[in-house]
Parts: sequence; structure tokens; C-alpha cells
Amino acid sequence: MTSSCDIAVIGAGVLGLSVAADLRARGRDVLLIDPGGANASSVAAGMIAPAMESLLDPWEADPAGRAAELRAARDLWPGFAERHGIALIRDGVDWIGPDADGVIARLAAMGFAAGRTEAGVFCPEDWRIDPVAALAALGRGAERLGGRVVAVRPQGEGWRLTLAAGAGISARAVVLASGTTFPDLPEAVTRVVDQVHAIGGRLAFTSRRLVERPARFAGGYAVPLGEGTVIGATMEAGGLLSDAAALQDKLLEHARQALGLAEIGPVEWRMGVRGATRDGLPLTGEVMPGLHLALAPRRNGWLMGPQVAAQTVAGIEGRHTC
Repeated sequence: MTSSCDIAVIGAGVLGLSVAADLRARGRDVLLIDPGGANASSVAAGMIAPAMESLLDPWEADPAGRAAELRAARDLWPGFAERHGIALIRDGVDWIGPDADGVIARLAAMGFAAGRTEAGVFCPEDWRIDPVAALAALGRGAERLGGRVVAVRPQGEGWRLTLAAGAGISARAVVLASGTTFPDLPEAVTRVVDQVHAIGGRLAFTSRRLVERPARFAGGYAVPLGEGTVIGATMEAGGLLSDAAALQDKLLEHARQALGLAEIGPVEWRMGVRGATRDGLPLTGEVMPGLHLALAPRRNGWLMGPQVAAQTVAGIEGRHTC
């Protein structure tokens, strides 16, 4: 059986849903295809954190330039959140650690405001969302098809998608936003997506409210989520490691020491696999006529969602006008 749609979006993580939501807001016929279940976007802390990402993971070639890119991505969030009914939490972030004056100076050099606190540094420039609530808002009313796409091939002026169950879908345009697992693709596209590598990440959730606003520290972070707290996150090259007990213990120890706690208490581990590229930025753009990429945001999927959506929609609208 073959069905058809205007635009097929493969993948229901933050990038796929952001693209689909912005396309639907413009009146486009969008089919979202995803096998379902938890993904890296749903087990994230939901941070929109250009300041701390720039501070703790600086881009050696041009730290100020990278900071400006991340800040520009953040600045799209107020309009994006209003458009799609997402609660944007602008409570800033605490840096808990040594060298507070040095941290403030480095943030200022990259264009971020920050000031001293008793614990270290407060920066108002990092925001957050509740990831599960935000995914639900972005997916509200979307036409979905459960399943795994195993092949994407050109067909006339559009594309044919084949699902694992055997069904076929014809689409005028396709957005590939499927994390690190890709269907069979044309060779020209495969050469591009081959640069995506997997990074496993896990965070701990505790029902205890350990912080009232996000806190970053050497080796991790703690972020309020619902009535509890998430503590994260590991960065496991190649995907989730089969034995990560030592990484988990180290993460919790960093949090315990930074927050001055005798113990963290029982935690539930949540995990996912994210895509990344060498330059640390998402892989986007039209790679063949009508086939667009929205991939590999590393650990900044939530930060980059509105920007990737805007770029992808502009690319699609440029080729397929209403």
C-alpha cells in the first residue's frame, strides 16, 4: 500500500518536531514518521544554555563567534515558544565552583552578563523548558505514522519512503531528523550523514528537589524538573557504553560535592543517544532536491530547535511554494 503527503519528517525528537510544528504553522501538509518510544530529547534536562555551553565547552578556533551563534539560537526561543504554546522558564543558572571572578570575566568576554553570588556566579542568560511538556506541545495535532523508515529513494519530482512493515509513502519533500540511525539513502546523502557520530548520554532523576534553579559545576549539572531534579550528564563516545557504572558514580559524586550534600539518595537513570558532528553544530540543509537534513545537535538539541526549524522551513519553502 502506498500513501502520499506533501512533506514527510522522519524522526520525532526535538529537531523533527520543531521542523514539523513550524511547517504546520505555515499550513503545510506534514506527516511525522517515528517508531515511537523515548528518545534523547525526551530524556534531556531541557536546557537552553548558550552561556554555560560557551563557558564549559568552548570552541577553540573562535569562542566568541561560537557564543554568538548559540546566543542567536536562544534568541529565537521567545517567539517559537509563544507560537507553539511552550512554557519558557527564564530563571538563569548558577555556576558553583572555583574562580568566580575568572568565570565572570570569560562570560563577559563572550557577551554574557553574570554576577557574583555566595555560591559562585549567577548568569541570567540561560533558560530552560520542560522537555516532555515541550515535545507534547510541538506534536499536538500532528499527523503521525508509527514505524521505521528503511529506505528513502528519489521518485519522479519527489521521494518514496519504504517502511519496515512494507508500506510505501510518496512525498514531495523529506526531512531526515532521525538521530543516529538512518535508512538506506542515495550515495550522495550517505556521504554527508556519514560524518554524524553517536554520543551516548545518561542522567539521573531523583524525586528530591535539590536546587531551585539550574546549577552547573565541574563535571555536570543539576536542573529542577517537576517536583524533582535531574543530574547529568555523561558523554559516551560511540553510543551508550555497556558498563558505565564508574561514569554514573563519578557524575553523582560531582553533584554531591558541588551541592554540599551528604548523599543524593535513590535515582532513576535515563539515557539516550545523540548525534554529533566534528564542529559541534547541527547538520542541516538540502542535500538533494527536496531532501533536507535536521540532524546531530550534539547536546544542544533544545537550544538549536527553533533555529534548525527556521532554516529547514526556509529551504523547503524556497523549493516548494504553496
